[in-house]
Amino acid sequence: MRLVKSIRPRLMVVVETEANHNSPDFGHRFVESLFTAAACFDCLAECAKDDDPAGMREAVGARFLGERIRNVVAAEGAERVVRDVRIGVWRKYFARCGMLEIELSELAVRHARLVVNRFPCGAACVVGAEGKSVVMGWKDTPLLCVSTWKFVGPKKARAAVEKKQRRRSGKRNG
Repeated sequence: MRLVKSIRPRLMVVVETEANHNSPDFGHRFVESLFTAAACFDCLAECAKDDDPAGMREAVGARFLGERIRNVVAAEGAERVVRDVRIGVWRKYFARCGMLEIELSELAVRHARLVVNRFPCGAACVVGAEGKSVVMGWKDTPLLCVSTWKFVGPKKARAAVEKKQRRRSGKRNG
């Protein structure tokens, strides 16, 4: 994170698989990988069924998704390089690094929906806000999360997180 901070970006955009492939428990990783991969394969099958030059769907599925699945499920230790985590984990990590999540506008969410709906299978794609981020998925399975972050320093980031937690606890208690 020091390297990223050293280039002094005004904003950092993170696009991450919205799944927990970092669990030390094999069973949890397996189930999470199963749901994510099933949604990806289903999406590929439905979206590419009419236009699949030279078996591209199978090639993408086998090469890209197959390698990811194999790494999440079968690899351990340093060999396991796919360690996706959900946005909640990133929020905690980036706050510790002095970063503040910047809300993506409703216009950005609407634009993403417009783009998705231009495709024949767009009705099965889900685009929605998750806090200040945008999550995209296939049917009921979240697949990707897009979030934006700004370096503000650890004190400001902690204060923002604490303020949010106070608001949440006030809503629950009130």
